Amino acid sequence: MKVKMTSYESQDFYFLKRYDDVAILKLGKNFLSNLIDLAMENSLLHVFNHIAENDEIKALVIMNCPEKMGREEYIDFFRQVLANEPERNTIHRLCNIFDQLILKIVGLNKLVIHTDCGEVIPLFLNMSLACDYRIVATHTIFQKPYFELGMLPKGGGAFFLCKMLGNSKTRQLLESEKEMNAIEALDIGIVDQVVPYNDLEKTAIQLALRLSNNPTRSLAGIKRLINYSLKDLKEYLTFENQEIVRIIGAF
Repeated sequence: MKVKMTSYESQDFYFLKRYDDVAILKLGKNFLSNLIDLAMENSLLHVFNHIAENDEIKALVIMNCPEKMGREEYIDFFRQVLANEPERNTIHRLCNIFDQLILKIVGLNKLVIHTDCGEVIPLFLNMSLACDYRIVATHTIFQKPYFELGMLPKGGGAFFLCKMLGNSKTRQLLESEKEMNAIEALDIGIVDQVVPYNDLEKTAIQLALRLSNNPTRSLAGIKRLINYSLKDLKEYLTFENQEIVRIIGAF
């Protein structure tokens, strides 16, 4: 597969490249910790604007790093922030920035495919739910550290899952402390494909190239029709933040 263009931004934050009509956005291992930096945030949002405006790009593949923040790091991060009241604004900022990212993904006029592997905390699961297709590696484990923290899963998870699974199954999923593996996620329909880790990028790019052979206007129109039911997402994310702030205030 021939590389048409490669653009390097930040190894710890993200790496952007392109294969033919497909843009590939690889998120770095320090993506979450860097996301609260204003310059990094603006840089990432600029990438989405660039992709939206580039008619040569037909699809976007977002790939999470295998060494990204997992359960224990996430718990340590939140406990350190919650222990220091002045630093709690960091959580507010992360919530607001993540909202912008979710809305950018949903509103992008291209098909978006998300890949993940290893430990997946709710922030990353919920980011994937905002995408059009989800592919995970066989060793993927979806974790729920919010129970140990007494927090809520951030990123629109309840909103997306209710649309996909219905209220009852969403409640069962979110209220259970049990972790979920890749096959279980495939069985309930929150991922579309499970492949060996070494095939993850190739599978995502092949899917993107195959889908991008269809008329761009038709693909964008179908996405808008499907996402019509998500028109209340922005309001939901605001309510979600209010609930998180309320919980933080109790610490």
